[in-house]
Amino acid sequence: MLSEDELKDLHRQVAEPLRAGTPAVVPLDLDDAGARTLWRACELCSFLDHRIDNPAMPLDPRAMTAGDIDAWSSRLLLPGERISDPRESDWYRSYWILVDGERIGTIALQVWDWGWAGPHLGFASLYVFPERRRRGHAKRLLTRLFAAMEQVGLSALRLETDWLWQPAVRLYLDCGFAVANWKHVLSLVRWRELPTPRVRVQQARIELLRESDQTPIFSAARDGEQLRWHDHHTEAEREDRANLQRWEPTLALWLATHGWPLIRSERTWADRLRWMDAGMPEGLAHKIQLWEAYARHHGLPVRTPRIPGLSYPSWEALS
Repeated sequence: MLSEDELKDLHRQVAEPLRAGTPAVVPLDLDDAGARTLWRACELCSFLDHRIDNPAMPLDPRAMTAGDIDAWSSRLLLPGERISDPRESDWYRSYWILVDGERIGTIALQVWDWGWAGPHLGFASLYVFPERRRRGHAKRLLTRLFAAMEQVGLSALRLETDWLWQPAVRLYLDCGFAVANWKHVLSLVRWRELPTPRVRVQQARIELLRESDQTPIFSAARDGEQLRWHDHHTEAEREDRANLQRWEPTLALWLATHGWPLIRSERTWADRLRWMDAGMPEGLAHKIQLWEAYARHHGLPVRTPRIPGLSYPSWEALS
């Protein structure tokens, strides 16, 4: 495990080249009280965009005061969630996203080393002002982050996101992220030395493809409210256990975002707790039940695909 000084040096190596180019990433001035308030408002709006009644009219963080931040936080943040002053953050360092010298949003970055799989670049609090969305800025930024991570020799680009934040989940899947686990939230990763997931979505079939020849590793089809799951590994691939990638969770998330079934049979559904951290699609289906029940329990809107064959019990029934 790297020392704190070594991690700081890696962070500097990653962050410095991001200052130039488009989008650019520049640090927040922690001595500027107005800038800190705006950054906090942006982070809050990254939550509120998915929790207000009319998502077509997102709130503008530039119009928020510190009092507004406290009021909205009290109303719509869940237990354990908090919008803190960037000066107090021990987890991430706060940055502005700039295009042509103009602020268009925020991101937080940090280099982590958990003692396994090598140090990686983590990011959070990705937010883009409403009028600057749907122009490709977020995708270009993620491409730049991955390139900077590769240049420094870190192992991966990682983040955590919420199943209920569907636009964000779809963005990260489209940008080549794989599922690391769904133990608490969706933990997504893009590895430097491992293939990027290639998924082909067709009307009757969704396939996760080999990078080498674009043939399927796994494929799925719908059979009413049940899922038909096919493993296309060759005998040689099955015997090469050291290189057998665990792509099942990634394909499961693609299926869920497209509103496909996640349950293969009554038997596999009965075995769903085996995959509570990651694995086969039934594990994700059960986590979706939990995540959505918890949101409804706290009065939050749930705007996610309905999974065929999946029931949606109350939080009390699941607790």
